[in-house]
Amino acid sequence: MNDACIIFQKELRNFFKDRRTLFSTFLLPLLLLPILFIGMGTVINALEADAQKTTYHIAIEGVEDARLHIVLKEVLNYTIVESADADVSIVFPPGYAPGISSSVVISYDSSSQKLQYAHQQVLIALQRYQEILGEQLLNLHGLTTSDLQSLNLRSIDRASQAVQSGGSVLAMLVPYFLLIFLFSGSINAGLDTTCGEKERGSLAILLVNQVPRTSIAWGKICYVSVVAICSAGATFLGLLIAMLSPGGADLFSSNALGAGAISLSALLTIIIVLFAAALFTGSIVALLGSLARSVKEGTTYVMPLYMLVILIGVITMYMDPTQNGWFFFIPMVNTIFVMKEIFMGMVTPWHVLVTVLSQIGVSGICAYLVARLFNSEKILQTV
Repeated sequence: MNDACIIFQKELRNFFKDRRTLFSTFLLPLLLLPILFIGMGTVINALEADAQKTTYHIAIEGVEDARLHIVLKEVLNYTIVESADADVSIVFPPGYAPGISSSVVISYDSSSQKLQYAHQQVLIALQRYQEILGEQLLNLHGLTTSDLQSLNLRSIDRASQAVQSGGSVLAMLVPYFLLIFLFSGSINAGLDTTCGEKERGSLAILLVNQVPRTSIAWGKICYVSVVAICSAGATFLGLLIAMLSPGGADLFSSNALGAGAISLSALLTIIIVLFAAALFTGSIVALLGSLARSVKEGTTYVMPLYMLVILIGVITMYMDPTQNGWFFFIPMVNTIFVMKEIFMGMVTPWHVLVTVLSQIGVSGICAYLVARLFNSEKILQTV
């Protein structure tokens, strides 16, 4: 392992000399997510504020009732216009009188976000108007709406405190983004240190040195894994910054990072799982890169796997944590489900153990294959 550490240190020195790689690994994910979510939250809030301030043209046909205008004014700024000039039209049937059971037609243009907002507010106003008419009919019989309520409904949320305080939001988003940036970080570093060195001719010089080729393989895999975990860590930090910021908090929820959502033990478990996942992705990419003759060919090998990782992330984004034990033997899939369990406060220790051991096991197999390639003369034929 001493020789592997030397190779590892050599790769790290080259890594920190490349400013573009440093930017894409640390700064890009750290800045991208806060900018993305803060921007989305700010835009949504601005659009909603603009929609609330806008004065809409409303046409009301078939009824003349001041109470309808009162409830409509409570939720929307509007002026009465003719149907031809209306943004939203409310049409009551001919001969309608307040209290008669009737169908009311509301027409609007859904291509406008503002008019979608106006439509929703009109529905709220009409629902309130319907309640007023219902109260009027009950009063004729000496009743009130409370006389019709024979059940006192009380809801009890049996979800864990972590879920109630925003853990479900984290469980949906964080595993997906960590998975994507974990793999993308591995691709850049893994292809550069394997088939990239083949193209530059530096790998041939390294192989002729008196260094065991198994050590070279392990040094490169450890280097790729460290870069991957750095990229995923920067992504995680960027997501936390986005959620803690005003715009991001509004986008996710008002209590997205409430008390108990992330405890110290949960954070340590996330780190352990991420290290195992980074080791897996690093070994896989290093193996594919070692098989390729050039960076272009290596990209061809890696991209289908990258698309598969994205597909797994999308499919599992809205899935609940599973108790099916077989899922925790599948690399990447087990990482997502374990992190979902962590954020939702329902961690199963043996799930974490199986996830870590399975990924380390697959990483060991990949490392063995990479070492075989480096010990074989075939690796020289592709240099």
